[in-house]
Amino acid sequence: MKRNNRSFRPLSFLANNSAFVAVLAISIFGALAVPHFRSEANTSSILNQYSIIGLLALGQLLVIISGGVDLSQGGMVALYSIVAAVMMKSYPPALAIAVATLVILFLGCVNGFLVARAKMPPFIVTFGVLQVCRGVALMIANARPVAIKYEEFTNLGFMAIANIPLSTIVWVIASLIVAFILSRRKIGRHIYAIGSNGEGTRLSGVNVTRTKFLIYVFAAACVSVGALMWTARVKSGQPIGASGYELETIAAVVVGGGSLSGGKGTVFGCICGVLLFGVISSMLNLIGVPPLWQGMVKGVVMLLAVSLGEFQKRIRSTEERTYEQAF
Repeated sequence: MKRNNRSFRPLSFLANNSAFVAVLAISIFGALAVPHFRSEANTSSILNQYSIIGLLALGQLLVIISGGVDLSQGGMVALYSIVAAVMMKSYPPALAIAVATLVILFLGCVNGFLVARAKMPPFIVTFGVLQVCRGVALMIANARPVAIKYEEFTNLGFMAIANIPLSTIVWVIASLIVAFILSRRKIGRHIYAIGSNGEGTRLSGVNVTRTKFLIYVFAAACVSVGALMWTARVKSGQPIGASGYELETIAAVVVGGGSLSGGKGTVFGCICGVLLFGVISSMLNLIGVPPLWQGMVKGVVMLLAVSLGEFQKRIRSTEERTYEQAF
């Protein structure tokens, strides 16, 4: 009798949902062993801080699925905050937000044009844009933070609806939109196809150049939304702020099952990756682990995630061979 290929396989489930299982396990351990971990204040703090990383990670997810990488995110957040803060000294917050958003979208267009049309490596392009953003932000602000005095704007960073941070609600809505695009729209299938086989996708009639361009513009739009919430939260423009955010989003996508070689990744996995780093950081802070050690722990987590990814590939390969032998 042939074996049912749909039967439950624990190892396969673990490999395919490693980030979710890790979040669940660490959260249970933290709730039982770490004082104040399960408090409402701590949960709200995790969601408020890491929902901003989550918004950026959604854009990073699309870029990575397409076979690219975006290293400019942290610099874009800093530049957004400086442009908005400087504008608010003379103009209403709505105009400042609009101008800052247009600046970030323009930079997204620059990324998209250089990667998609000029065929330049995404790593080089986005790293260059990162440096430009940091330099311009430092120059505009004279290397100093710029305070924001509009309370109607800064309150956005701490606003909550039914005890759920506004930034988290925005993250959930954005996640649903991205999930819909990837699973239900033609462009979502094209994004996966480009990451798996860009040349084959082009030969099949897909406009790869336009799709890649739109991906980087959308990633910039995600950055602008996250930067808005971040700027309101810190109540100022920070020219050296959001340092390393791009690395955290890349790590979240990879830990959530994405592949830097392209063609793989899901919104659910991305969310789990973000939350995993959130609960780890919270637990380490509560038990008094120094920040330098926290970075090392996150690095170990990422290495384990990559190892699980390779383990997942081997499991799938074994299952495919077994299935072929069965038939």
